[in-house]
Amino acid sequence: MATELPDGSKIKVIATDLDGTLLDSKGQVSERTRTVIGKILNKYPDLHFVISTGRPRRGILAIRKALGIENRPNTECLVSNGCVVYDSNGNIISESILPKEYIIKVHNLLKPYPKALYSYTYENKMTTFDEGFGRILGQIMQESVNIEDKEEHIKKVISDEDSNINKISFFASGNKKEGEEILRILRELGKEFNLEYAEYSPTVVEYMPYQINKGTVLTQFIKNLNISKDEVMAFGDGGNDIQLLQSAGWPVAMENARDVLKPYARLITKSNIEDGVADLLEKIFLKEDLKN
Repeated sequence: MATELPDGSKIKVIATDLDGTLLDSKGQVSERTRTVIGKILNKYPDLHFVISTGRPRRGILAIRKALGIENRPNTECLVSNGCVVYDSNGNIISESILPKEYIIKVHNLLKPYPKALYSYTYENKMTTFDEGFGRILGQIMQESVNIEDKEEHIKKVISDEDSNINKISFFASGNKKEGEEILRILRELGKEFNLEYAEYSPTVVEYMPYQINKGTVLTQFIKNLNISKDEVMAFGDGGNDIQLLQSAGWPVAMENARDVLKPYARLITKSNIEDGVADLLEKIFLKEDLKN
């Protein structure tokens, strides 16, 4: 584990996860985080501050506003684990969708499991099929979630009326044996379609299009800007942040990060409830201010 810190003047991109990383335990931006990031972005106007999250774009608009970056250039967003990339003005730079055949197979294979909990994420919405689960998901993601009938939804997918799905999320709950069986089915199906896989926890998994994850998308993003890996800092806490950290020259794990992530980190910062992102960024980019 490195002890030295990077030269802030040489960092061109800060990429950060949200939940469990930049946000506090209530999913909010703390006053300290807002203040520190605001000072840094004012001091370094060409610095790219990139939100990289599993949330769709609607789930980060309030966070961008809380950070005070909704009108700032160079504040791109990699949402839905990289499935959609937005520029600072909310225009889509790139988008990847799951094969329609995969969505149809998921629907058919999960018919014997009517209590299976899963959701689809589109460019501008989330859809699930259980009202209670939808309410919980909406509270977590801080956005409204569409509740639909499964059979009506698959009809729209087949007819191409509603088939541009970026990722699918599965939540194993209730009967443990049934949950394990569903996850086994999904793993096999994911391999069949050569999909990207992200594990938030042993019971929450997501599938994205081939070679689409936070890391591959960030790598392409900095390549387009002619920025090297050594000029990138990335912060994360979960299993879906492994590739994100691998794509940065300065990968940082939170103190509260899952154990599976920490070996990929060059630095460990304080936990999210201790403003770990702001704490480390302040030491790197505002060290002169700290001396005063």
